[in-house]
Amino acid sequence: MKKRFTKLSFAILAIGTMSMLFTSCAKEEDADPCDTIVCVKGDCVNGTCDCDEGWSGSDCSNQITPSKIKITGIKLTRFPATDNGGGWDVSSAPDIFVEISYNGTGIFESLLYYDADYTQEYTFTINPYIELNNVTSQYTIRLYDYDDLDANDWMGGINFTPYYSTNGFPTTKTLDADGDVAFEVTYSYVW
Repeated sequence: MKKRFTKLSFAILAIGTMSMLFTSCAKEEDADPCDTIVCVKGDCVNGTCDCDEGWSGSDCSNQITPSKIKITGIKLTRFPATDNGGGWDVSSAPDIFVEISYNGTGIFESLLYYDADYTQEYTFTINPYIELNNVTSQYTIRLYDYDDLDANDWMGGINFTPYYSTNGFPTTKTLDADGDVAFEVTYSYVW
């Protein structure tokens, strides 16, 4: 009987040990390699950060400077009602258009909105986009009143730099220097 008890005890002990080994191996295999990984701007995949577009580094915290920015939309949100107290045009409201320039050279000029009402916002169609190749340089956006008989009237403008290393890639940027004009510009980025 003693032999039988020893064989039975040994068999139970062996089965218990094997169960513990399989259970502990299963726990190691089930451990998530991303449990201790923090990805600031990305997702952890198999213990390594897979960074979102525009971000790099082991934890995806380094912002990459885009090679280009594309302006895909311009909305005029404010402009002056008068030209120093007088009307913009002799018998009607201003006929407005937007110009964007870089280093004094025009790179975009919009179509006109005739008889624009200063209480309204105006969205200027861009087809397909305006490409800004010097993303950390200064550009200028200006609003004009078109005049067919004399020079166009300057209504206001804003200097802007499209990209900063700390801006986090906004898709819409408000350009407002608390002056006569304000714009919302829609961006997309190219890396």
